Amino acid sequence: MEIEISTIFAIGIAVFSLASLYFLWVYKKKFNSAFLVSFITIISYTLMLEGSLVSIGAAGELVYPTRWIFYGLSCTLLMYEIARSLGKSLSETVFLLYLTAIVMFTGAAASYYDGWYMIGFFAVSTIAYIRLIYPLLTTTSPHRSALAQYILLGWTGFPVVFLLAPDGYGVLTAVTAAVLYLVLDIFTKVLFYIDLHRKMQRAGD
Repeated sequence: MEIEISTIFAIGIAVFSLASLYFLWVYKKKFNSAFLVSFITIISYTLMLEGSLVSIGAAGELVYPTRWIFYGLSCTLLMYEIARSLGKSLSETVFLLYLTAIVMFTGAAASYYDGWYMIGFFAVSTIAYIRLIYPLLTTTSPHRSALAQYILLGWTGFPVVFLLAPDGYGVLTAVTAAVLYLVLDIFTKVLFYIDLHRKMQRAGD
């Protein structure tokens, strides 16, 4: 039986609703970015499930540009946590936050347009992304290796899926792309925070 894309979005809402409750209960911090990221992701999946703000991509498949707009919000919060964990200065952190927003919002534009406009926006997004992750992967922080997996396997997975999805060249169906995006979302937004929280607890012991 073929899975409907609405089912994938509903699963995303359920997963991140549970994650939001978990982070709200476990994270006793004034600035609970884990909860905020999960809650923003719920809104993103709900909007995609509603389905009014879509465009048509490769092979006539549906594309969801709003996904990348909400990534601009959630991934900026994620980058704040990553930069803080790596001991980046305030100025460095602010610069990384700006780059993150540029990557995600140009990604939204690339998913909306096709042809040369798509290629152009994706190129800008790629350049900004390389500039974004370079200082993260070359830092001397002892936490670099622990965070590198989420950047290399997680964050870098999104543009790869983008190119193969209807957003890009349509090698994947919209449903397959939605499944891969959901897996990457869980890896980079739920498992990342659980792992980070565990490491912070160990450091405090």
